[in-house]
Amino acid sequence: MPSVGVIVGLKSEIAALSRAWPAARFFAAGGCAARAEAAALAMDADVLFSVGLAGGLDPVLACGDVVVGTAVVAADGTNHSTDQEWRARVAHDLAGVGGPIAAPVYGSDSAITDVAGKASLLRRTGAVAVDMESHGVARAAAARRLPLVVLRVIADPADRVIPGAALGGMGPDGSTHALPVIGALLLRPWEIPAIARLARDSRRAHAVLGRVALALGSLVCR
Repeated sequence: MPSVGVIVGLKSEIAALSRAWPAARFFAAGGCAARAEAAALAMDADVLFSVGLAGGLDPVLACGDVVVGTAVVAADGTNHSTDQEWRARVAHDLAGVGGPIAAPVYGSDSAITDVAGKASLLRRTGAVAVDMESHGVARAAAARRLPLVVLRVIADPADRVIPGAALGGMGPDGSTHALPVIGALLLRPWEIPAIARLARDSRRAHAVLGRVALALGSLVCR
């Protein structure tokens, strides 16, 4: 059985995955590609998964849609292909979870928070989703010559703006903290509706991530 290394951004994503994937090795990179790359380089694994929530770049994607990455596009233009055989297995096992979209994802070193920024990335790269870890994991997979799998659930679609108050809520270890968000909202109370919507969409995306993990349980932990 191949050992699977799973790099995520948030500890909450590990919680959504780990019950169905008890044999996998996990690391939360806290939205930092360098941390993701270092962990993936050091991880005892035969295949590397970059899994978690993502921002939508293509307007056709809604909250909760599942993307199986065909490649990871980095800011320097590097295009890292994912493993075709693993990708086919994942797509097959996820056929009952809404039918995943197979397309490139973009790895960003910073949060893409506005609609215009998302639209620009879609035009320039052709990627349909964006996250902050996959390009680090892709570099490690290439360096180690390991299969790469990228699996993302859309949390904030292309037409959503991420409020500034939300940006301080994630720690470097992937933990989430409410107090910085509350403090920011005291200064920007007009962002409260957007924060509430973001929290609702995040809960929905985490629930889908849990269903994805269950659907792939026999593949990841066979």
